[in-house]
Amino acid sequence: MVSAEALGSAQLGEPGQPLVLTNGIALVGSELEHREFGMLRIVAGQIESFGPRGGATRTHSDDLILDLEGAFVVPGLIDSHVHFDLAGHPAAYEHYDASVLLRSLTCFHNGLAALRNGITSVRDLGSADHTVLDYASLVRRDLLIGPRVIAAGRPITVSDGHFSQYARVANGPSDVRDAVREQIAAGARVIKLMATGGISTSGNPESIQLTPEELAAAVTEAHQAGLQVAAHAHTHAGVVAALSAGVDSIEHAAFGDDATFEVMASHHATLVPTVSALNNVLPGRGIPAETVRKSLEAREPYLQSVRKAVSAGVHIAAGTDAGTALNPIGGLVDELAMYCDAGMTALQALATATTGASGLIGGRAGIIEPGRPADLMVVAGDPSADVTALRRPLHVVRRGRVIDLAWADRTMSELSRALVG
Repeated sequence: MVSAEALGSAQLGEPGQPLVLTNGIALVGSELEHREFGMLRIVAGQIESFGPRGGATRTHSDDLILDLEGAFVVPGLIDSHVHFDLAGHPAAYEHYDASVLLRSLTCFHNGLAALRNGITSVRDLGSADHTVLDYASLVRRDLLIGPRVIAAGRPITVSDGHFSQYARVANGPSDVRDAVREQIAAGARVIKLMATGGISTSGNPESIQLTPEELAAAVTEAHQAGLQVAAHAHTHAGVVAALSAGVDSIEHAAFGDDATFEVMASHHATLVPTVSALNNVLPGRGIPAETVRKSLEAREPYLQSVRKAVSAGVHIAAGTDAGTALNPIGGLVDELAMYCDAGMTALQALATATTGASGLIGGRAGIIEPGRPADLMVVAGDPSADVTALRRPLHVVRRGRVIDLAWADRTMSELSRALVG
């Protein structure tokens, strides 16, 4: 693997060098309130202090200073549902048959794509093996440039269930407990369960898979280890079964109804819709025919499901399911725009990818205030008024260092030739 030091211009400034942002407007705290500042000082990867605009701006000779000229500083975005070792190919899961080297390069490429789009934290909710766990460990130890990754390892499903070709198949509570322990031993920091069938694999997305006893065994084991549990579930029955077992988040809920989201609201669980994942699924693009058929059938119910969730006041964290068919890493703003179409304000949508997703990622990410990680993005316009202002950030800060975005673009271009080929 390539170390941060060996990558030359990948990051501006020297390791450990204090960073000072001047003359900007930050969206701070849990409410994303606007605060004009003359100086925002970052030391050792954390936000140290704010200085008011017009006040004294004491800097030091070794500071790296970046004048924002009135631009907006927002928390680095959080994509709460990705698949980092998939490349967004039309037949997406065939990529799992690629060489270990190619899949490792895919993780590196996707990490740069995330950063290039202001995404500084992700939850990876399932791989065919532990490749993403290894990638996450390298990033966490500052041996590789990338976003913070909370990874699940292999998702847990039943025989012939959703994703069973690649997941950890487990049948019965005892086997499910063993499956959870295996992921934890490999370094998982979240557990992924398949409570119902899926859209992107064969079978009925409305079918119930893991039993209540199996779900409960998984949740108990994960919670005892201090890990959250994410459950893939599309239908009311699947969502209720997962919530009854105590899962922390529901992924998708494409066919949820009003009753589904009343139950979700009462459980104070988080919904990660990933509704934008179907946007590019159309005939004639090389996507498997069954996936196309099910996606087209699900598209309108899925949109209605998100509207119902927003109306019911369900807590939503943004996620894209990126890596799946023609759904590359980096499209989080498209997801946020769909939340606005479903009834959210721009500020509410922004919160789903920052303050509202913080609890799923941990590490105090997603909020700008002193003592928090300095994972930030800088944009020209106010995203609390229009989420599309988040497209193409001016600057991205990860762990207190400024990413060289031009370098990231060049590197991704070179990597893409191998990944497409």
